[in-house]
Amino acid sequence: MISFLLDNLDSLLYLLPSIQRKRERRKEWTGTVEAKKTWTLSKHAYLVIFRTDDGQRKRVRMDRKEDFDIYEENRRYTKKAGQDLPDTEPSPARPKPDSRFRPTTAAPRGR
Repeated sequence: MISFLLDNLDSLLYLLPSIQRKRERRKEWTGTVEAKKTWTLSKHAYLVIFRTDDGQRKRVRMDRKEDFDIYEENRRYTKKAGQDLPDTEPSPARPKPDSRFRPTTAAPRGR
């Protein structure tokens, strides 16, 4: 049994990242570029870190410098379902709540 697992470990490790990529491809989110990083000795040498509206951090790895240069820090982008990378056009800024319609914090009225 152990020898069977060791023999097939390579194929199992190969499938795990592809399953995660497929799951991430289905998701849709909007976020702001938080940081950009590069590595020289990696297959995916470029990394863009997004902070989504939900507060999650999304890391998008890229192979091409042209894709990496498109994204600017502190700009908002939208990733649509079925795509690997967020849209290259920046999303409009998130609307700020209107102060005229702010709920009041007055004490409840007595009966």
